[in-house]
Amino acid sequence: FSDFNDPLFWIHLNVDYPFNLKGILYFPKLKSAYEPIEGTIKVYYNQVFVADNVKEILPEFLMLLKGVIDCPDLPLNVSRSFLQNDGYVNKISAHITKKVADKLNGLFKTEREDYCKYWDDINPFVKYGCLKDEKFYDKVKDSVIYKSTNGEYFTADEYLEKYQADKENKTICYSDDTTLQAQYIKILEGSETYPVIMDGPIDAHFIQMVEYKNPGKFKFVRVDADVSESMTTETDEDKKADMTAIADKLLDTFKEVSGNEKLKLRVEAINSKMPAIMLLSEQGRRMQEMMKMYGMNGMSFGDEETTLVLNYTNPITKRLMDLKESDNDNLAIICGQIYDLAMLAHKPLDTDSLTRFIERSGDIL
Repeated sequence: FSDFNDPLFWIHLNVDYPFNLKGILYFPKLKSAYEPIEGTIKVYYNQVFVADNVKEILPEFLMLLKGVIDCPDLPLNVSRSFLQNDGYVNKISAHITKKVADKLNGLFKTEREDYCKYWDDINPFVKYGCLKDEKFYDKVKDSVIYKSTNGEYFTADEYLEKYQADKENKTICYSDDTTLQAQYIKILEGSETYPVIMDGPIDAHFIQMVEYKNPGKFKFVRVDADVSESMTTETDEDKKADMTAIADKLLDTFKEVSGNEKLKLRVEAINSKMPAIMLLSEQGRRMQEMMKMYGMNGMSFGDEETTLVLNYTNPITKRLMDLKESDNDNLAIICGQIYDLAMLAHKPLDTDSLTRFIERSGDIL
């Protein structure tokens, strides 16, 4: 295969009944996260080469692997339609899938430490297999693990047990861009809650599939989707009433400076130095991403789901109320700055917004 890297591990195939099959499948190590994942499985008939990646024999997700199989029971020269309807071919495909699943489960149960080391390289293959083959998912679902931002690996159940004591609120917090969402992660980690990293190209689809397969058991929520209890400090009823009053009085100003009439405003006592954070509801964001995928960029379904959360523990929030009474011009300037800071921690600003932010920063200085 012209690959000088040692494989992570491999699987031997040796079957005598109900068909003859010998082979070896290699799990290659990815050289980089951006390397295209392309495997090659060479198919032989009594040591006579037949073809690469025969889709009728091999499950599609196994095409990511490298290896060799030799099967004397395969006819040498037949049409693909014959292969698709051949009973032997279906059994070969099912057997190979089972062997791969058994190997992964065996590593997970008996060599957990090594399995975790392999996970960064093999997780695209495993997730792709789960998406493409329901039987494969059923076999390996208990061996699927997730890497958290502090470098630990958990199954979904282990993660919930460690970080979600609330039996009613079974959520797995995740990040799909640890650099862009660094502020949100930092707030969570301040309360010793570590989100899992789901930044692969197929992770969004994998999340949807796992939730569908486990209805009511848990749900995935991105770090910028909501303010969890672990991100806030306890507040009494008087403070909660004060928070509501601040949100009511400042909502119109924030709508004006943001240019978003559908913006929602909340005030929470967040464990952070940030004056505010931006939230985008999980379902609203997923719907937006789905629309983009299908070329429906013109529709702004998620605008009404955007929420600005002012930090009650930051002195600037109470100072805004003083400005509201005495200095509306400076109130607009400071609210605009707070909004843009929250947006910067949420996603890159567009050209016009960034220009305004820089100019306003100069005025404030």
